[in-house]
Amino acid sequence: MTAVSSLLAGFALFLFLIGMASFGAMLKGCFVLRRLARRTPSLDVLPLLKSSLVPGVSVIANPPDASPESRDFVRRLLGLEFGNLEVVLAIEGRSETEMAAWIREFHLSRSAPASSVYESRDPLRLVVVEAGPAGALNAGLEAASAPIIGLIGTECEFDSTLLLHLIRPMLEDPQQTFAVCGLTPPPPGPAGFAAWFGALESLRSWLARGAAFAGWDLLVPVPGTSILVRRDAIQSAGGFRGGPLELFLDLHARSRAGRDSRIAFVAESVSHARVPRSWADLRRRISQDQAQIARALRKRGTGGVWAIRWGLPALFLLRLIRPVLETAALAAVAAGWMMGWIEPALAGLVLLSTAGMGILLSMAAVVLRELATFRGSDPATLAVRFLAAIPENLGYHQVRNLWLIFGFFQAK
Repeated sequence: MTAVSSLLAGFALFLFLIGMASFGAMLKGCFVLRRLARRTPSLDVLPLLKSSLVPGVSVIANPPDASPESRDFVRRLLGLEFGNLEVVLAIEGRSETEMAAWIREFHLSRSAPASSVYESRDPLRLVVVEAGPAGALNAGLEAASAPIIGLIGTECEFDSTLLLHLIRPMLEDPQQTFAVCGLTPPPPGPAGFAAWFGALESLRSWLARGAAFAGWDLLVPVPGTSILVRRDAIQSAGGFRGGPLELFLDLHARSRAGRDSRIAFVAESVSHARVPRSWADLRRRISQDQAQIARALRKRGTGGVWAIRWGLPALFLLRLIRPVLETAALAAVAAGWMMGWIEPALAGLVLLSTAGMGILLSMAAVVLRELATFRGSDPATLAVRFLAAIPENLGYHQVRNLWLIFGFFQAK
């Protein structure tokens, strides 16, 4: 066996091990979700809506623009069912045209003549604050008045009862629970390969990076996550130094250094990532997620690479090392096959460790989702997603590897 063949065989073995570890994480997530389903009783919404003991929530939103989609997103936030709700819209370096669109849509007026804070003249708990290019979330935090801060991304889809489900862990254990993450699997969506592959991506994240990381006390936000955090916890962590992922790394670091506390996970009736409408949507979501992970890995000290113990190194292995190895192995096999240097058995081994393992993991995610939840099953959706795992890993997965590699190194 040549040195190249030995190297490829080693790559294949390593990729098999990474695949087995990924399956183990999804299996762990399935067990965590089943335990949550058994222990969580159904929610009675009316007492939470009427009780004066439920703390107020300020939801901070940072939409990318003033498009109709962004304005509709803010409308949905204002429509959330909650007794004491405030929506804080942090406008980051927008043009006068975009600011005029927000003013016109929600009938805003300045709260003071020289202020950058606007309030709606309508009976809405809406505060709009203009912020600098690096301080939108911190400006929103300063303008917020409630003791609990909500963070809901524009990529999230959610029901109007979202906050009522998210607040429950804080009410059940107010001393120990300082943050809550909510994430559900994607519901049946539109037809199309981009939508199917995006749903499979969300399923794997829900099981592994959501439920499994929650079971290991390593929970950090993923695309589609809705968040509640105690205001004093954010302030004690020094505010926002980046996005929600960086905030949670800081919170984990402070939690491990101080008193016993926890981040709760809610897996039902909360939010999920919007199903991609196009390949551009899918690539944008993957690249943004990868950029957040890259920025977190580059930070040194508290809240850096070891903030959630082995969690970030594992993501580095899965989201960068694995794509690099798969891309290199497939390129070497293609070149070696054309030159007659690679045996058919070795080429088959590499394909099994890349495309074959990917198909098994995606199919396993679909099956584990059915085992993890006791409702919401749809036979047609189950069949489509199960079969979509095959084309996902025979072309798209290899392109996704390139997106992950470029997204990591292009992150600023």
